[in-house]
Amino acid sequence: MGGSDRLLQNIFLANSSHLRSIKRPLKDIKAIEAISRCRTENLGTSYYRCEENHEIVAQHHSCQHRSCFLCAKKNRIKWIESQRTKLFNTGHFHVVFTLPHEYLDLWRYNQSLFIRIIFKASQETITTLMNDSKYHGVTPGILMVLHTWGRQLPLHPHTHCLVTGGGLTKSGEWQDSGDYLLPIRVVKALYRDIAQALIIKAFESKELKLPPAMDEMGFRSLYRRVYKKPWSVRIQDRYEHGQGVMLYLARYIKGGPLNPSQIEHCSSKAIVFRYLDHRDKRKKKLSLTPAEFTKRLLLHVPPEGMHMVRYYGLYASSSKKKRERCKDMLGDLSSIKKAGGSDREDVLLFCKQCGGPLRYTHSVWNRFRKGNSLNEACATGFAQHLDEAEIANTLRMKDCRKIQV
Repeated sequence: MGGSDRLLQNIFLANSSHLRSIKRPLKDIKAIEAISRCRTENLGTSYYRCEENHEIVAQHHSCQHRSCFLCAKKNRIKWIESQRTKLFNTGHFHVVFTLPHEYLDLWRYNQSLFIRIIFKASQETITTLMNDSKYHGVTPGILMVLHTWGRQLPLHPHTHCLVTGGGLTKSGEWQDSGDYLLPIRVVKALYRDIAQALIIKAFESKELKLPPAMDEMGFRSLYRRVYKKPWSVRIQDRYEHGQGVMLYLARYIKGGPLNPSQIEHCSSKAIVFRYLDHRDKRKKKLSLTPAEFTKRLLLHVPPEGMHMVRYYGLYASSSKKKRERCKDMLGDLSSIKKAGGSDREDVLLFCKQCGGPLRYTHSVWNRFRKGNSLNEACATGFAQHLDEAEIANTLRMKDCRKIQV
């Protein structure tokens, strides 16, 4: 099918009655509403006109929800540009920490808690070992992103860590790590120990909520069983710089786990999408019912207010002076040639009649958006911009929502 950008939105709209019939967490309800309304008149409209005052052009507003593919592109571009001036122009390693699937039931009942645990365990594992004089004795820069899905969209929590190949010594000098980051067996063991300590601490402090089918004895049995198995950690070979991994991560920091272009067939009975099986590197297809497909997508809606991208060590906001010192020595990625051409897009709108650029005149917001300061400030429903005299006649309209375009 080669799905259009609106295909996911159309799937949610087509299955709206089923989606409303199931009791869901508030975050899922908000995601469904946002994705269904994105770039429709339900979210309001901004109006543009050229200098020749030709026909006014309307652009419906984006929802800006983290799981909406429609409005993710611009946010990804902005994020990429900000990373180019933050990441050092030096070798980086891509490290992936995975939570054992035995803990998935606990994850579903304690999502925010387990997100904190997997971030903290991943970060402490890297920084503890990198700071150890037995290995490198340095403070690295770490960019970390949480993904909660696998290629077939099941629940599969794991962190992607972009780690500098080296770091700052206590004397303030940059020390390169070479082609070797850390011993994988030591990394796996320490990651398991730190995560397990955080989990048992949460359980003993009553912060951890057990599923209805699990009692205290069942939890302790699970805890001991998971301790005996090796935990999954993967360290990729060193990259010349971090741009490749950064661009990969950028695809998933906004917009959810699936690109609509992966969908090959969509009907009321089945949705078929392509995915790459990482085990044999072959492209495959998966067919799901619309109900199962939307269920899997909603599994990966992050909790409200939870940061899914975090920075540690030299990349942390608290290390600004050290980071600037490293940038003076190494440079950043702003000078690196952008992969696949420019990441920027032409955001200008042009008049269909004269070809001239369109200028923003005003916006109309629907009343149902409670809590929006623009609604409270403008009794007419307008958000004004530029010279007020330019839209004085429009402001006199009794019902601004009936503008003819």
